[in-house]
Amino acid sequence: MIPRLRMYRSLDHPPLLPIFPYCLLPQFTNVIIRCNALPGSSFPPLTSRKSRKGDGLRGNYFLFAAAMGFGVAAALSPHRTMMIFGALLVFSYLSFKNRSLLLLVALVFMGAGAAVWAYIVDEQNESVLHKEVDTIHGNIDDVPEMDGDRVSFFLQLPEHNERVQVFARIVDEETLPAFADLSPGHECTIEGEMRAPRPARNFNAFDYRTFLYEQRVHWTFHHVQEEGDMTCRAIAGAGLTSVKQWRHTGIRFIEDVFPNEIQGLAMALLFGERSHMEADTLEAYQDLGIVHLLAISGLHVGLVSGFLFFLFIRLGISRERACEILLIILPLYALLAGAAPSVLRAVLMSCLVLLCIRFRIPLHPADGISFAFIGLLLYNPYMLFHVGFQLSFVISFSLIASATIFARAKTRFRQFLLVSILAQVISFPLIVYHFHTYSLLSLPLNIAFVPVVSVIILPAVWMLFILSIISSFLSSVWLLLLEKMVAVFHFLFIYVHQHSGLILVFGQPSGVWVILMVVLVVIAAILYEKRRKSVVFVVGFLIAAAAFQYFIPYLDAQLRVTFIDVGQGDSILIETPYQRGVYLIDGGGAITFPQENWQEQEQQPDPGRQTVVPYLQSLGISHLDKVIVTHGDYDHYGGLFAVVEAMKVDTVLYPHTDIEENSEVGRFLMHAQEQGAQLAFVHEGMGWAFDAFAFHILHPTLDGGGESDNDQSIVIDAHLYGTRWLFTGDLEEEGEKRLIRDYPELQTDILKAGHHGSQTSTTPSFVAHLNPIAAVISAGESNRYNHPHPDVIQTLGEAEVQIFRTDEQGALRFYYQGERWQGETMIDE
Repeated sequence: MIPRLRMYRSLDHPPLLPIFPYCLLPQFTNVIIRCNALPGSSFPPLTSRKSRKGDGLRGNYFLFAAAMGFGVAAALSPHRTMMIFGALLVFSYLSFKNRSLLLLVALVFMGAGAAVWAYIVDEQNESVLHKEVDTIHGNIDDVPEMDGDRVSFFLQLPEHNERVQVFARIVDEETLPAFADLSPGHECTIEGEMRAPRPARNFNAFDYRTFLYEQRVHWTFHHVQEEGDMTCRAIAGAGLTSVKQWRHTGIRFIEDVFPNEIQGLAMALLFGERSHMEADTLEAYQDLGIVHLLAISGLHVGLVSGFLFFLFIRLGISRERACEILLIILPLYALLAGAAPSVLRAVLMSCLVLLCIRFRIPLHPADGISFAFIGLLLYNPYMLFHVGFQLSFVISFSLIASATIFARAKTRFRQFLLVSILAQVISFPLIVYHFHTYSLLSLPLNIAFVPVVSVIILPAVWMLFILSIISSFLSSVWLLLLEKMVAVFHFLFIYVHQHSGLILVFGQPSGVWVILMVVLVVIAAILYEKRRKSVVFVVGFLIAAAAFQYFIPYLDAQLRVTFIDVGQGDSILIETPYQRGVYLIDGGGAITFPQENWQEQEQQPDPGRQTVVPYLQSLGISHLDKVIVTHGDYDHYGGLFAVVEAMKVDTVLYPHTDIEENSEVGRFLMHAQEQGAQLAFVHEGMGWAFDAFAFHILHPTLDGGGESDNDQSIVIDAHLYGTRWLFTGDLEEEGEKRLIRDYPELQTDILKAGHHGSQTSTTPSFVAHLNPIAAVISAGESNRYNHPHPDVIQTLGEAEVQIFRTDEQGALRFYYQGERWQGETMIDE
């Protein structure tokens, strides 16, 4: 027997400390110095020993940008002391190298000022609304997203000076056109229910509450058409609202005119809107490391501003007037493109360049990106923790700092190759930290398709969009040709993605590992620039560090059992030490009910793809020894379609029952076989064991488990370090009686309550027979079945059984440490 489990709330994984400041290590300084010393720079080299007194502040704008980053991180990140201490060390060293006490003082003041500013912004980021509000009135603040019978948008409430995320459900097809006509600027009065945003319910998962908080949104408002009134009317747009309305009109125009295959791509390239990309295609872009091709960035802004500048000059407009016109157009373009961090960075840098051209002021790119960095953090300090912001600035700054390397390249192709390699290498630690995977095909695919997108697809989409406005007839043939080209590319990406894609799973690395990787990349770049042979050894260390992160799960000696929160369903992960055995019991599955065609959503919920696979990858798991499908209910196997596609699965276990009547689960089993898994139909008496771990199958019997599908569930009696766990699937009363009858000595320490705590399971006699210390109930938050049933809770309570529930506590993780079981939950009770 074991003592009552000690449970701890899992600390939210802290956001990665901003990588940009870590570039300011002493070794990297010399790279930046050379950038400032390039022809055209108005500032002397930073290491100049002959600098006159008072020159310490000149040419050091990138240091002030770094101080800004350190200050914001010190105010908003959980590692304040480390950030402050690290900043002082770095800046003291750099100031000593420049022999400038004034520089050190200025940097300290800059960092302190940034910290105070971020702290003030964060303190003011609070809500004046409350949960009892049932009617809101305001203006739609963005382009509404509509998928089937679901509509979502942000509503700006003038009375409270606050934004709310609105979710609306349509129950009447006749009102569908009215919802489809919603656009930014519409004035709406809505009745519904105010709710706090959902926090992350699984370990290492996306935190929607934090995501909204960083957008200064504190509430979600839920409207159901039949349960409350919603009235909206169009009003004349002005200022920013007009620009958002233009963006909305452009997106709707693409929906009406462009072929289906290229609608999502065109919206992404023209307006920064990816929600219309097909799920399989977008996932392929993301996992293969080419999703940036869909993002509007410096490439797009450069092409647009370059084309317009050339056009203005050809029309006889002076360079000064052309610059002034572009200074007006580019900020509007940033808003039309969705104002993502990469767009804002590119537009800010372009505007700085235009200002310098207009007023004949020399500006080095390192200074331009530093001013853009400072400006964006002054506007919104939370951007520092945005993955797009981090990637955009880290890659851009690295390319600027490596100008000398690129200048040595003898051909354009070699320059492009070096740029691609550096961008991939410098972004690798960030990508692994945020997404936990990396595709070895990322570099070759980028080399192959970046020119295609830059030279062919992007200009073609722009030209055809303009041509379609003039005459849809003239553009139709060219749109068809573009559709065929894009269809070929997308087919290739999806095929490669589905057939491995050489995707490596690294798991969730620590911030220390990320910093180490950045330092090694910096040193390697410096040695390569100096043509030192020792660069080979540094590259070797880089590969070794990456390999260490890849293999670290196999060095983990801890035993863990995790109940993943998949909503109304089951999914249990068992990890034995050193990953000698990794087993997944069920994978959840969102049950859908019959709907009319207009109600069906393109983006269907899939807990396997959205929850289970990301969690496994965050642990560095790419291989499962066994996947156990307890029975043929969709809420147990539906999510496993994505699992067997993303993971290498050795064996899929299914109860020894007739599956002819359930063609859907049969389709899954065939799909698992196609993905390379072996099938095993199991029954009582079977099992497996190694070391101190044994798994015995107690149910179903060889001649069948029971009349209901639930009573045919696989029941596993697991012995883990002497502690007994009983996993019962959806076993109901009949199956429980059979276990009591056939196993009179059966007891367990931890019981997985059957059928999500339904009244038909976990009977008093079964609980009394097992005499468990703890019971885990896997049920969906606010599920329509009202699981777990009060009678089950009462039964467990009267037996003094400690109860854990995924509907209230989110994911539950139990781990064996110090010869005892402990645990942690995602959500406080």
